[in-house]
Amino acid sequence: MSNKKPSKKSEHLDNTAMSRRKFITNSTAALASVSVLAMGVGGVLVSPSAWASTVIGNHASKTLMVMSRDIYPHDDLEDKYYTRLLLPLGESANTDADLKKLLIEGVAELDKRSNQAFNSNYINIDNEKDRVTVLRNYENSAFFQKIKGILMMGLYNSPDLWPWFGYGGSAWEHGGYINRGYADIDWI
Repeated sequence: MSNKKPSKKSEHLDNTAMSRRKFITNSTAALASVSVLAMGVGGVLVSPSAWASTVIGNHASKTLMVMSRDIYPHDDLEDKYYTRLLLPLGESANTDADLKKLLIEGVAELDKRSNQAFNSNYINIDNEKDRVTVLRNYENSAFFQKIKGILMMGLYNSPDLWPWFGYGGSAWEHGGYINRGYADIDWI
């Protein structure tokens, strides 16, 4: 690394277009790139919108992400928490032909139902209530139940998310909720 002080020009990026080569060579941009690449799920670098694109395709991946957020809609919860649950599902689909078929056909059926009801694929329906209507008409399927089960156990059984949900964790080893948490209830 050079001890040379950067020039004023390299310290400040103007609003002009920048080529990919210029972006990569710019030290500020390079640090930003490393920061973005360092953000991964469970040590795996993955885009939340394309967590399984190599296995089931980009459209199905995006659809499952939107579906996941519609089934358990925590608007302030980052995509990475949903992604870390969907990533193992995609990896399993890589070796499990039945699971891969369930996911691909499930998304196709979801799109079919969305098109019948709203003339649009599921991910292109802007109104969340309309997407939920489609899901309610499909909730008894094996596909829906598979996604719902993975999300439920993954989101609500994650100790790192418990504080976000306002859950302090198990109390039995601390003498029960009378001794831990009961006095903190402010909604009764």
